[in-house]
This record gives sequence, C-alpha cells and structure tokens, in this order.
Amino acid sequence: MDINRKGFLLAASAALLTQAGPSQARTKPIYYLPNPNLKTFAWTIDDGVSNGAVLSYLNIVEKYGQHLTFFVTSCYPTWKQNAKRIQPLVDAGKIQLANHTLSHRDLTKSSDAVVRNQILECHKFLLGEFGYDARPFFRPTYGYWNPRVLNLAAELGYTAPMMWMGTLGDKASLPEGQTLQLADEWIHSGRIVIDHANSLKSASELNGILKIIRSRELRSVTLREAFGKDFR
Repeated sequence: MDINRKGFLLAASAALLTQAGPSQARTKPIYYLPNPNLKTFAWTIDDGVSNGAVLSYLNIVEKYGQHLTFFVTSCYPTWKQNAKRIQPLVDAGKIQLANHTLSHRDLTKSSDAVVRNQILECHKFLLGEFGYDARPFFRPTYGYWNPRVLNLAAELGYTAPMMWMGTLGDKASLPEGQTLQLADEWIHSGRIVIDHANSLKSASELNGILKIIRSRELRSVTLREAFGKDFR
C-alpha cells in the first residue's frame, strides 16, 4: 500500500476511534447470523499460527467460492507474509478481516490498558497492511468475555463481539477424523462456525467439509455480507 495513503488511513482511524462510547456496547456477544433462512452460514477462521493452514483457506476461497471471515491475531507473521494474496480477495469482498487482538491475551484477566492495546494494535495492523477497517467485528480471545471487555471494545468502535454456534475445533488437538464429525454436526444454515488456522487440515478433511456444505446446498458468507455494510 502507498505509504502516504497508509499514513492518512492510520491518522483518520485514530481520530474515529474516539467516537464510539460505552453506551453502544452490547450486553452479550452474537452467536447466530441474522437470517437463518438464506441457506448461508459463516465459516470463521481464528488466529493464524500456521502459514500452510492460512494458504489452504485462501485456496478454498479462490477455487471453491466460499467466502470466509478471518479473525486475525496480528502478531503472527502469516498475515504479512500472505498480504499480496489476501488483498485482492479482501477487495473483492470474498474475505473479511476481523479483530482477534494483537497476541491472544485473555482479555478478562487483563487491565483496561492492555485490553485497549490488544484491540487497537490489531486494528492498526489491519488498517496499515490491508487498508481495512475491521470495525465493528471482533472476537474475544478463547471466547472469554465480560461486560468490562465488551465496553472497552465498544469504546474503540468494536461493538459487534462475535462468538459461534458450532466449531470445527483446533486441528492440533483433534484426533484424525473428528473434524468431519464436527462439520456434520455444526454446519447448518444461520450458524456462525469457528475454525482455526493453527495447523494444517488434510486435503481429505477440507474436501469432506466442502462436500457437507454442498450436500446441504449451503454457502459460506462473510459476517459483513450477512449483517450488512451498515451494521454496528
């Protein structure tokens, strides 16, 4: 991205971050898409430890037309390493980037200053690297949240804390084959499904997930597609 444009975006964002207030905070996170009858679900990918895993999900977007939301933990180098491949998919609306903090700290056990820094540094990374304002979507790390965390996030414009109603697990801790059992259980219309880019799923597992999606005549959409561009 052009350096002057990057500087302008960062400055503009810093000013805008002061506009949201605690009164805009939700009292609890969001678990479902707004309309369960559209034959859509949201396949959301957290973290980004594994470069191979990130690349495999990019392939799913490019080759199979599934739209994904990446909840980026910005300390992981995979995002910067793959920025040139990610950028056109973001620009085309096929990938959404969302805030999953700087370094995956447990926000409920962190001070107010640390919570703000964790969210703000990820925000600045996404804006500076991709020109992308991720607000209002963020996901509390580990799924841990309390009213204080939601209020602090809302002060920074992150008023849509996204949880999930279905999981594909974290491959590093799953026995072989369990991923497809989880996919069969949880991939249904209207669901927000969590996945992780921390270790590489096998080709057979990814193909199995895609087969389940096709058999149910579903398609994965980004959260922004599901909730609308004006959602706050």
